[in-house]
Amino acid sequence: MHSVLKSEKFQDNLKKVRTFLLSREWMVVLSCFAGIFTTLDAYFPSAGIEIYGTLVFAMIVGVCMVISDDILAGLMPFMLTALVAIKCYDSYDVFIQYKWFAVPLVICLLFHFIVYRKKLVFGGSLRGSMAFVSAAILLGGFGFISTEEYFAPTSLYHMLGLGAGMLFLYILFYSNIQVREYSIIEKLTTIMVITGCFASFMVISYYLVNINKVIDTGTVIYLQWRNNCSTVLMLAMPFAFMQANKKSYATVFGFVFFFAILLTGSRGGMVFGGLELVMCIVMFMLYDRRRRLAYFIICLCLLFGFLIFSRLFTSFFGYTIDRLFSAISGFLAGEQNEVRAIHYARGINDFLNNPVFGTGLGYMGNRDVHPSKEFALCWYHCEPIQIAASFGTLGILAYGYQFIRRNILLWRRATLFNMTVFLSYMSLEFMSLVNPGIFCPLPYLMLVTVFFVAVEKCDEGEYQEKLHIRKKRKLSLKKEKV
Repeated sequence: MHSVLKSEKFQDNLKKVRTFLLSREWMVVLSCFAGIFTTLDAYFPSAGIEIYGTLVFAMIVGVCMVISDDILAGLMPFMLTALVAIKCYDSYDVFIQYKWFAVPLVICLLFHFIVYRKKLVFGGSLRGSMAFVSAAILLGGFGFISTEEYFAPTSLYHMLGLGAGMLFLYILFYSNIQVREYSIIEKLTTIMVITGCFASFMVISYYLVNINKVIDTGTVIYLQWRNNCSTVLMLAMPFAFMQANKKSYATVFGFVFFFAILLTGSRGGMVFGGLELVMCIVMFMLYDRRRRLAYFIICLCLLFGFLIFSRLFTSFFGYTIDRLFSAISGFLAGEQNEVRAIHYARGINDFLNNPVFGTGLGYMGNRDVHPSKEFALCWYHCEPIQIAASFGTLGILAYGYQFIRRNILLWRRATLFNMTVFLSYMSLEFMSLVNPGIFCPLPYLMLVTVFFVAVEKCDEGEYQEKLHIRKKRKLSLKKEKV
């Protein structure tokens, strides 16, 4: 058996399989397979099909990690797992029945990191800031929170997932993601664009399945998973414009992603997704000189289209717009009917009462405002308030330093990929102003961690041209004739 595994023929075939697992064709096949689960779930919402889909794709991640020595081979199925799973709202009691399912998955992951082990490299410019954040998270609630709350499973998962565990994953990714025969930039861009396309399919297919309801109401339909889906679409949007740098048709994907965000009915998605779209257009109009005219024409057409169909637009998306302005006016008027506004006020008070270390992630004193689901924290739904309330002044310093370090890494070398990651990262920061967002270890924070590792690796080992708004002109000096 050993001789077969070492044979040249087996190694050649294995190499072909590993190459296929990173190919665009395989990613599309996976997306189509995932589409079956999400479509069936739309038809039969009470059948629990999304649960089985999540388990199946989690195992596909494990199989890919066993076969391939490249950690990026598991990223596409992981993103599809996360997207299928966002429909599993309040499903902890269901998933816990399949806890045995974690055993083969863990074995697969251990196999990958043991058999294909790489020397751990503790380098990387972000490790210091991540260590600072880890310390702030672990000290959160010191002297205030009870021992039972601090060591509760939910609290431990989020403390480790957001802090020390994510630092370990950063080191693991930094050691395993290497410049190979393919471009890391192109591979990540392809993965994120296909992820965005699948998320758009989830939304549009749900509308098609419920088309009669859409026609009867003439407005957006309720999607419980609207905020999570919008967050994924916003993370993917800049990569569509990035891909358009080489494939012009990919520009359309960026606008499709935003249209899908509008269809979700997410208020945060409508506001911050719109802001992100404008940032993407401005960024790429400035730096993608070859397509400036094309971007200008597209924007002009969209503007005229909006003016012509503005009444239809406001009618169809009026429910989301009304909810948005109702929340804003209620917040400004000090009304107590908006849950987020109450959470914000509680968060400020929690910080003032515990200004050094905060209340800690395990603090559940605000569940009277909104009772969180099983295995979920009592979120404040606003990143700055979450940091201040949960980790106090130490957390503000730690997260502030990490934010600065991340932006220094991105802007010290202004390449197209770095600016794409900047826009994607900022979209998550925007959504985190009104949702847990970046405080969800999986998939959001882990995905951002992969992005920053890729930036560091590509800055070191993959050629990228620095961006310039204006085209550089070469000056030629004529030699004086003697």
